[in-house]
Amino acid sequence: MNYTEARRYLKEVNKYGSVLGLESITTLLDALGNPQKELKVVHIAGTNGKGSTLAFIQSVLVEAGYQIGRYSSPAVFDYDEIIQINGKNIEKEELADIVTLIREKADIILEKYGFHPTTFEIETAMAFEYFKRMKCDIVLVECGMGGAGDATNVFEQVLCCVITSISLDHTAFLGETIEEIAQVKAGIIKQYCPVVMAKQSEKTVNCIKNTAKEKNAEFIQAGQAQLTVQNNVPDEIRVKNQMIYRALNGKKYQTNIQMLGTYQSINAATAIETLLCLENYGYQLEEYIEQGLLKAMWNGRMEIISEDPLFIIDGAHNPGAVKELRNSMDLYFTNRRITFIMGVLADKDFAQEAELIADRAENIITVTPDNSRALDGKKLAETLSVYHKNVQYMDNIRKAVTAAMDFVRKGQTDMILAFGSLSHLKDIKQAVKAERRD
Repeated sequence: MNYTEARRYLKEVNKYGSVLGLESITTLLDALGNPQKELKVVHIAGTNGKGSTLAFIQSVLVEAGYQIGRYSSPAVFDYDEIIQINGKNIEKEELADIVTLIREKADIILEKYGFHPTTFEIETAMAFEYFKRMKCDIVLVECGMGGAGDATNVFEQVLCCVITSISLDHTAFLGETIEEIAQVKAGIIKQYCPVVMAKQSEKTVNCIKNTAKEKNAEFIQAGQAQLTVQNNVPDEIRVKNQMIYRALNGKKYQTNIQMLGTYQSINAATAIETLLCLENYGYQLEEYIEQGLLKAMWNGRMEIISEDPLFIIDGAHNPGAVKELRNSMDLYFTNRRITFIMGVLADKDFAQEAELIADRAENIITVTPDNSRALDGKKLAETLSVYHKNVQYMDNIRKAVTAAMDFVRKGQTDMILAFGSLSHLKDIKQAVKAERRD
């Protein structure tokens, strides 16, 4: 298959849905010769913050001169971004070659066992095969959903397990309480493997800590970093977003970070403790930590895509993330009047999200993301109208962007924030570019 045919095949496989459990993925990996067994892995689970935390870790490791693979799904702007080495997407020819191989194995599995690997399982196997071929020094692997039964949870031993912020999400699959969800996330913890956890509620921490104790795994609780914004002018946020963190080893780390968000200080602290953990395996990282944190970027998280007008996109898509988004707005944009563009998925707690953040907007425009699980923007508008009087639905993302920019041009608001689902961030980014061209 060529690249186009490979992508078409992956879309066709969507008919097999999403299945938690490891039988299918382990069967596929075994057919490929178990490439995952040749990888040195940092495995990360959590509800929010996985992508940003890995971005910090990746940036430092690359700065130190290592070849770093990264697997993170779903894609936001470009499909190939789910598999990267040193920040560069997988080559299209390599993707096509590996998918061709996997298709042969998947057809045999279907005929022999009566089941077919899902799209996510194929993508996971594709990533592991690619990283093996490219002889990566370390591979950063993000759980898709959950932990214990996630397709990425196929390693017998990893260098370090990382648990980021845990909140209510995917409750139909993972549990209805924070404790139940934390228990599922804890499923990635391996015997004798160190566990680094982001600072969060005591109940959540105790759940992970207890699992670590059962597995004889060292438990490392990241502390609280201090974040200082010295100037809230958009042009200068990037260079005056200062983080100070005193690690558990007593060393003080002080650097500016480009990634905006109150939560990024928590993610950066978690990354630092993970990097210090990796040093125990002989990786030389200490002198590269501050510079690596400074260079770290992760698109789609409090990302400024335009400065005139000021337009920010963010992937906040559950109540925990929306709460942090509001905190970030209050920190960076205290006195600014903001127009929201909001689109969500129907399986999220959008009513709670509306309650958390609606009153912070000057006006709100709702849209329907291009996703099979999307909530109709009209229904979202009805929900938001309970909390805000200036809500309108737009049947087209380009129209929504134009209307939002008109609010700024007419002096009715100062800036625009688009959030609610990762699904429509790409479309919004393209609409902003088109609007600026016109």
